[in-house]
Amino acid sequence: MYKKRGQAALEFLMTYGWAILSAIIVIGALGSYFYFNQGGTTTVVVNAPFYGVSAAATTTTLSLEIANKGGEDLNTVLVNVTGNGLGCTQQTIASMAGASQEVVAIPCAGLGASGSAVKGNIEISYLRAGSTLPLTVTGSVSTSVA
Repeated sequence: MYKKRGQAALEFLMTYGWAILSAIIVIGALGSYFYFNQGGTTTVVVNAPFYGVSAAATTTTLSLEIANKGGEDLNTVLVNVTGNGLGCTQQTIASMAGASQEVVAIPCAGLGASGSAVKGNIEISYLRAGSTLPLTVTGSVSTSVA
């Protein structure tokens, strides 16, 4: 009789133990995902037909490597970066052939000292070959100053 009560109590405590252990694992995984991945990584996200390959920043210049994945030639590509106190000068690429990559060096004020994080919004306006209607895509950039 006493052994059955002890077994029921042990099973009851084990059930709570597994529930608490799984909650700790979930909290730890979420904490490491959201806390430990702040800064230090470079991300460039741009909508189609462009693809953000990479980004780098110095104290005066933000460099973006952008690929044309649309498969058609683009003319008068204007690249502008704004946000978080950035004072960037719009840069122009005369033309981008289909499946080509370009590195755009954008002079910016407000990038901060070495090691500081840079986050901004990208806006790219372009013309398709043979068209006069400007198209615009947006994106974002996140990197740190070298």
